[in-house]
Amino acid sequence: MVTAITIRVVRAYLGLSQSDLAKRMHVSVSLVSAVEKGTKRITPEFAKHFKCAVGITDSVLIDLQYIQSKLAE
Repeated sequence: MVTAITIRVVRAYLGLSQSDLAKRMHVSVSLVSAVEKGTKRITPEFAKHFKCAVGITDSVLIDLQYIQSKLAE
């Protein structure tokens, strides 16, 4: 599952600005910003575009969520 935190973490890891990510995804910077802030819902289409834009698989997302849950403990 793609979450706002996952988007920020992956984007930061790749050294991408919100503008860079938006260009890769073919969406507006304001949409990326709103999704990261949690004011816009992550749609299945947005998640698909995100995964393609950064080259991430569902199995990597599961690993990231596991790590995030352990860090939150």
